[in-house]
Amino acid sequence: MIQKLLDKDFFSSSEQKITVEPREPQPVYPEHTHNFNEIVIVTNGYGKHILNGRLFDLYPGMMFYIHATDCHLYENVNNLHLTNILFRDPSSFNFINGIHQLIPQHDPLHSHYFFDKKCDQNIQYILQQFNHINDESSAYQESLFLQLLILFKQNQYVNQGSGSSDNRVKQLLRYLQVHFKEPIDWVKVTQQFSLSLRSFHRHVKNEIGITPQKYLIKLRLADAYTQLIDTDKSITTIAQECGFNDSAYFSTCFKHEFNFSPQTLRKDPDKRYH
Repeated sequence: MIQKLLDKDFFSSSEQKITVEPREPQPVYPEHTHNFNEIVIVTNGYGKHILNGRLFDLYPGMMFYIHATDCHLYENVNNLHLTNILFRDPSSFNFINGIHQLIPQHDPLHSHYFFDKKCDQNIQYILQQFNHINDESSAYQESLFLQLLILFKQNQYVNQGSGSSDNRVKQLLRYLQVHFKEPIDWVKVTQQFSLSLRSFHRHVKNEIGITPQKYLIKLRLADAYTQLIDTDKSITTIAQECGFNDSAYFSTCFKHEFNFSPQTLRKDPDKRYH
């Protein structure tokens, strides 16, 4: 049975609309849902997040949305630290309204985002303000929450680079989250975001601990993992659709990532929570 987390265990009163809950570290946690919403910020470490059956890899400097109707879990955590911003239905807010357009709906391609260092500084400042205000100061809380939503909105998908080099690196990582199934010409795509290939490689390796090519492969493997469970497509078809031209190479990469083969997962979907 899927566990349901309740607002009464996290909010100080029925009038409180927003609260901040750090998880330092976040342990492995089984599939669950809530009667509230969340914005989750990854502050340190790595892990795998399964949201409504779809797999996402988590890295520092990433955020994602959880709707009250979502089911999700955390697996393969490695010193994963999260900051959870819990919030009730925005329709119940007292001082701001019409903010639903700032919160992505149930679209897996638009649920997880990287944000740049300047944005991170602003986020940390806002979170500090949350910690220093009275729970009853709902007008100020809601105004801070609106500022967070606007910051995250500014870090959503674009198809060319702008801003600082750090901003352009995060924009390109976000671009790859959408276009990972396509053939990637690294020289061309880094030029598209006004970056040199060497600079992009160095930034990505330093900030998320893997090379851009490895990041791309992990995006493709995560999608393949989901398709193996949710569809009846052949393994060869899934490999090709996810950007692998060689099914043998796909199987090797998959086994290295998950410690079991695509064939094993197809035969025994219960292995999905590893």
